[in-house]
Amino acid sequence: MYVKNHMLHKNKLTTLELDDDIESALEKLNQGDFLSLPVLDGNEFKGYLMKEVIFRKFFEIGGKDREEYLRNTKVKDLYNTNYKSIKEDEYVENASYLLKEWRTPFLPVFDYKEHFVGILTHNSIFNAFSEIFGLEKGTRIVVNMLDIPGQLAKLTEVIRKENANIINFAAVDAKVLDVYRVIIRVDTSDVVGLIEKIEKAGFKIGEISK
Repeated sequence: MYVKNHMLHKNKLTTLELDDDIESALEKLNQGDFLSLPVLDGNEFKGYLMKEVIFRKFFEIGGKDREEYLRNTKVKDLYNTNYKSIKEDEYVENASYLLKEWRTPFLPVFDYKEHFVGILTHNSIFNAFSEIFGLEKGTRIVVNMLDIPGQLAKLTEVIRKENANIINFAAVDAKVLDVYRVIIRVDTSDVVGLIEKIEKAGFKIGEISK
């Protein structure tokens, strides 16, 4: 799944300009209930401004006149230029790693010409992985499997013979020596029968849920 399929497009974003005063910036943040917003210079992405920074800076400078601070301080005085970006044709998995490692509110997204085209947020990532894992679809079955060649092929063959449709699956290290947890979502009218066949094939079922 590609970043471009899950990003928020530039023309739908609320953005700030470098020369905006903090009063108008804070108004935009409050109106949209945002914690941060992208900062642009025309069409060029420059960084982002976090709501928390606006208040923190006021107290750090020992501010007494709130209105003067809001009117005379500019976005360019407070915005953050320390960010990682991602290309629109990269995989969502790569974006997930960057968001986690950099602890940034979002990733700016660029096209192959280095033009800013949108942002990818934590919520976008969650929605993407919800789609990948088929949440709200089918039955979730967790199978505890030994790390032996051919086991996964054997499991999927059992499911195929039962005419069950595999929506998706993922293999996760169970943190136990030579054991993996295979999480499968299947669409079948006979869950009980499928479970029986999986167990009969020698696999141990860990969990079953809708």
